[in-house]
Amino acid sequence: MKRLAMTLAAFLASTAAYAADPGVTDTEIRIGDVNIMTGPAAFVGKGFSLGSKIAAGLINSKGGVNGRKITVITEDDGYIPARSFQALTKLIEVDEIFALNGTSGTANVMAMMPLIEENNIPTVVSQAPAAIVYNPVRPSVFTFGASYSDAFYAQLKYIHEKNPSKDAVFGIIRQDDDFGKEVEAGYDRAVKEFGVKDGIRLRFKKGTTNFSAEAAQMKEAGVTVLANGGIFAGAGNILGEARKLDLQLQPAEVWSEGIPASAKLLAPAGYDFMVADYVSLTGPANDKFMEMAKQFVTADELKDVSRYTYASFIGLTSLAAAMEKCGQDLTRECTIDNLRKLKDFDTLGLSAPVSFDNPEQHSGTAVGVYQYNIKDGKFEERAGFQQY
Repeated sequence: MKRLAMTLAAFLASTAAYAADPGVTDTEIRIGDVNIMTGPAAFVGKGFSLGSKIAAGLINSKGGVNGRKITVITEDDGYIPARSFQALTKLIEVDEIFALNGTSGTANVMAMMPLIEENNIPTVVSQAPAAIVYNPVRPSVFTFGASYSDAFYAQLKYIHEKNPSKDAVFGIIRQDDDFGKEVEAGYDRAVKEFGVKDGIRLRFKKGTTNFSAEAAQMKEAGVTVLANGGIFAGAGNILGEARKLDLQLQPAEVWSEGIPASAKLLAPAGYDFMVADYVSLTGPANDKFMEMAKQFVTADELKDVSRYTYASFIGLTSLAAAMEKCGQDLTRECTIDNLRKLKDFDTLGLSAPVSFDNPEQHSGTAVGVYQYNIKDGKFEERAGFQQY
């Protein structure tokens, strides 16, 4: 009897570390990913999920997190916020995830936020680093990435300083929503600081496809530098209409246009457009990442690697670094505590080092500026990571 009691006590002690929090066994840690796997923006989600897969493969190849292998479970939300809530509900109740890495778009992560807070899920948001996500601060939520405001300010600053012209006329076209407000905030800061002519400010409803009237207004205003707040096909349609009217523009774009699929949509307009991003789009770090990634994904999957892959990879590796510091006693509270202490975490050069040890639990705010060379079909770095 005494031996049985000792065995039972030892068993309880060995399971105590993961009895309190779901998603952890003595061999596995389950990480959730809610993403856009179907629909017109599916290439975003596929690229993002690849980052989690590559990160998990790299971590597991080195023995996992203190011996526990990472399993990533992806749910599709189709970029629809109501489905994001349902997807996370399934991940919590059925799959019993421990933490969350993939969080889809801004409206999507906000739809999931009540579940994240209620369950105290360690969450790294790297796909939608909008201010509304980290302000106010949610204890278990850590955000990686710069604001759209800083991204547009960085591009317009580069354009103004490298190609100063007294005849330059700035203009902006943006969605009529919270995302568009952030884009305009960066534009507003730029035109005020640089003292350039503010030619026109246009807004459109999400889902608009015909921009012929807006292009005519931009031509009438004499716009030569455009802050283009359209995304994916919308951004391409705006530049396409501008080209029809022979507008001579230097466009500044949302970082979503820094992925190959988006670049192909914008390329027919013939503008060497710019983007600013908190992850590197080209250079030695990206080359090394691609070589490493070959170990963990197929050749076909490798074609879908994009900026979202880098963001996801950084999100999961920083999460794993925090979990590792908990040792065998891995809990959500311990992971959250270590995420708060994370400082200068090396992202293999894919971004500025990650530090969540600040009041907003927000990192990766340094921005690089890139320009797409239409002739070569490649991005070229114009300015390295800087704080704006």
